[in-house]
Amino acid sequence: MKLTSFAILFVIIIGPFLCISGIQARIMHKDQELRAYYDQVLDNAVQDAVFILARHRRLMSGDGRYTLQNTREIAVSHLLDSLFFSFGVYGDETGMIRVKGCVPVVIFLEHDGYLAYALNQYEGPDGYTIIDYCWYPKKPYSGSIEPGGYYVSYSLDDTVTVYDVSNGQEAEGPFSDFAAMIPQFQTWKGFETARLAAVSQSVEKDLASHIARFNSFSSRMGVTHTFRFPRIEDADWIRALTDEGMLVFAQGFPVLTGSYYESNAFGGARILKRPELVGYEHEGKLTYCKKYCDHYLYISGLPGFLHESVVSFTDARDAASQGYYPCDVCRP
Repeated sequence: MKLTSFAILFVIIIGPFLCISGIQARIMHKDQELRAYYDQVLDNAVQDAVFILARHRRLMSGDGRYTLQNTREIAVSHLLDSLFFSFGVYGDETGMIRVKGCVPVVIFLEHDGYLAYALNQYEGPDGYTIIDYCWYPKKPYSGSIEPGGYYVSYSLDDTVTVYDVSNGQEAEGPFSDFAAMIPQFQTWKGFETARLAAVSQSVEKDLASHIARFNSFSSRMGVTHTFRFPRIEDADWIRALTDEGMLVFAQGFPVLTGSYYESNAFGGARILKRPELVGYEHEGKLTYCKKYCDHYLYISGLPGFLHESVVSFTDARDAASQGYYPCDVCRP
């Protein structure tokens, strides 16, 4: 066979496969761009909603114009409107229902507990069954019963509420006040491990329940995607469970190839950002630590410690910009 004939045959046989491969590559590239766009849309919507929530919280007063509940409602409305505008369906009832159907639950993390905005079934005033999003009662961040018969409710800082099962008495205060009763509370690291576990497990348990309920209702809403419990990394939980904010879970946005889209937005803008780090001077060195670092608590109790040198920082960047170095023990 002549070389030219062989080349022609090669093009005839292999050409279509190369063409298909090129098309698939372009589809995959466009799919990645689409998923990145969804991530950006979701993150922006959550950040905008939390910004609105924080602003209205600051306006809360005794005149009843802004209450804790209606600030949450304003935030959810802003979140959904942002998504509707981004998808170009604002004002289109069918389109808005489809977009809203990709957000099975919104979790509000507050200082002493959390609450969910999710689907529920209830009877309307005319006796008909209604399936719609509604507000669920606020729940505490509760851990298991500790040895000795103590039941602990946590918060998003160092405050705990301890209930003594044996005598029915309840006490509230910093975790260090209960160190003699609960061994884990003898160090900051032990307390923080217990707190993060209690907060995350409380939210995860409720989240799984809401997703299961959503799946039972979704077919009646015209939603064909089956939602599943989101994959949440430990590092993401730690970031999310530090301050008050919103957790928004989205799944089922249309994609071009591969598995369904799923993402979690952890309230990029925080409602309250408390000073979590302390800076101090010790042995001529400027250092910053976590507020309850065991090393800091130890040296701050030593004779000669310069208590007047202690300052607060909102984050590591703030501390570093002022010449402080991170602690080698707590690694803030």
